[in-house]
Amino acid sequence: MKVVITGALGLLGTVATQFLVDAGHDVVAIDRIAGAVPKDVELRVGDLEDLDFVQRSINGAEAVVHLAAIPNPLPGQEYGVFRNNVLSTFTVFNAAAEAGCKTVAYASSLSIYGTAWSPEWTSPVYVPMDESHPIVYSESYALSKEVAELTALDWSRRSNTAFVGFRFPYTNSAEDILNCARLLKNEDPVFNPRAAKILWGYLDRRDAAAALELAIRSAITGAKVYNIAAPDTMASRTSESLVKQYHPTTTFRGDFSGHQSLVSSQLWLEEMGYHPRYLLDRSLI
Repeated sequence: MKVVITGALGLLGTVATQFLVDAGHDVVAIDRIAGAVPKDVELRVGDLEDLDFVQRSINGAEAVVHLAAIPNPLPGQEYGVFRNNVLSTFTVFNAAAEAGCKTVAYASSLSIYGTAWSPEWTSPVYVPMDESHPIVYSESYALSKEVAELTALDWSRRSNTAFVGFRFPYTNSAEDILNCARLLKNEDPVFNPRAAKILWGYLDRRDAAAALELAIRSAITGAKVYNIAAPDTMASRTSESLVKQYHPTTTFRGDFSGHQSLVSSQLWLEEMGYHPRYLLDRSLI
């Protein structure tokens, strides 16, 4: 399958690009800067707000993996974050739909629920948070992700292209996730509150890449959005004790006496069947 991937040189993009190549796809990589890509991958450097460039790059592709975005609400740059994320996503979705691509898989974020970046301390209404959890945020990054999901819905209604959004948690390498777990165990005073805002969740970027590739091979139609996270947290303490300390207003829906994730990936597991494989090795913390 000919697949175009945006943000190909990014933290997740590098792993996803290699995964697509290893899975046998013909890959075209897009990024705003030049850099190394796997053998036989064509890299196109350009601006995703340029519709002509994006249309030329996507023409003939059967699927698109859209990962390019500013990954957080940079201080004092809310306008720039929102403009970049929203316009680039609209442009990619527009071009993919007009090119007749079968599927677009794209990165949304668990930040959409508002706990991660909102200036005021924001707690989940209930855990585990599923896709029906209220979306209540007060910053531009989460707003850009909701707009992306609505844009996907819009283009799915006026084309035959399917759009699959992934509400990813903190997604990084195994080494980085382990380092975060060690900071938590050592009660790091700076990292602990930050981890509480992201609900101590994680996903190895290899699992994220596998989920993206599975989505473009699937028979999904319309517009779908999935939470996907590791089944456990990065924390050494129990999930119940952490929530009671940092999110005392949150209601429990289930057993959290161990290290259970505070995010529900049940919809993804039921419909797609892929369980994250690269989990935190707690013996190394």
